[in-house]
Amino acid sequence: MPETPTRKSSRRSNAIAIAFVAGAAAISWFGLAGGGAGPEPPAALVTVAKADAPQPEAVRRLSEAGLPTRIVVQSASVDTPIAEVGVTISDGKARWETAWKAAGHHIDSALPGQPGNMVITGHVSVADRGNVAVFKELDRVEPGDSVEVYSGDQVYRYAVSKVVVVPPSAIKLLRSNSASTVTLITCTHDLKNRLVVIGTLQG
Repeated sequence: MPETPTRKSSRRSNAIAIAFVAGAAAISWFGLAGGGAGPEPPAALVTVAKADAPQPEAVRRLSEAGLPTRIVVQSASVDTPIAEVGVTISDGKARWETAWKAAGHHIDSALPGQPGNMVITGHVSVADRGNVAVFKELDRVEPGDSVEVYSGDQVYRYAVSKVVVVPPSAIKLLRSNSASTVTLITCTHDLKNRLVVIGTLQG
């Protein structure tokens, strides 16, 4: 029986979504996990993605498959939407995208509730008053606090296990294993280092 136009369109959309994710993963691998000849980590997070801009069709379709849409950390007064971001290469250096007026989920990292490391970044301060420093009070988080990540109406709760300050070169924090974790990353208030909050999925 020949395929209907609806089935053909669905397969084409799925192929676009898969290609989008594969491309983002490739950029992250070569930008962050390369050997000694690869680019150096950036000195600061760079805003290059706007959460209020129209999302590509592939991203909108992936949202139906469980992308994070909102993060709440009550102890740090965080309640903000989440946009998809990745890694760009500029002047031979890898730069982590951060979202505009939102936290940024690195599209090549784990999804909410899944095994692996879900990486979410945000600003601690902003030069543009139109932007929002969504993680400006992240340094108030302590072990035992709760991080809630939403995917639509579904909420996933992570218990904070560690809060650390690391140099920008500490990219091993992006790695995944079989555990379901969330890693929140922002700059320290002096913009010299990274403040990192790590949580483990509950339930």
